[in-house]
Amino acid sequence: MKKTFLILLALCALLFAQSGGVKVGENAPEISAKNLEGKSVNLSAFAGKAVVIRFWEKGCHHCMMEMPKLQALASEYKDDLAVVGINSYNSQEEIKAFREEYGITFEVLKDDLDITAKRYGVVVVPTMFIIDKEGKVKDKIFGMSSWEKSKEKILEVL
Repeated sequence: MKKTFLILLALCALLFAQSGGVKVGENAPEISAKNLEGKSVNLSAFAGKAVVIRFWEKGCHHCMMEMPKLQALASEYKDDLAVVGINSYNSQEEIKAFREEYGITFEVLKDDLDITAKRYGVVVVPTMFIIDKEGKVKDKIFGMSSWEKSKEKILEVL
């Protein structure tokens, strides 16, 4: 009974997440978060590139498994793709340690006030938004998804 309840709760959260926030085809909302050096970062910093925004936290196993894969993709397509990791949950020190341990060089932001998460309608991590070079949301993926499917969707906007 408890397991069934948890599954239903997770499904409700995913349905709620998909109904709120920015919709596919709309302009991507502005980011309101700071990098680990304390500087504000705007989407305009990535003009001319496709952008993947990944909402994550250190305690999320799936989030942590995909971050190195996103790093590899960001390195391979550095001229056409920007990856931005946004974390609202962990301390800045935890985020920095994670970034160093996993060799993450793409932009990692701290969303202290959850402003960006609310603008995008994020209620679960991991959540990923794929934004084309014109700034339109092309896809959003809530929760776990196969990496092959996510990578395919990212490559479609390059």
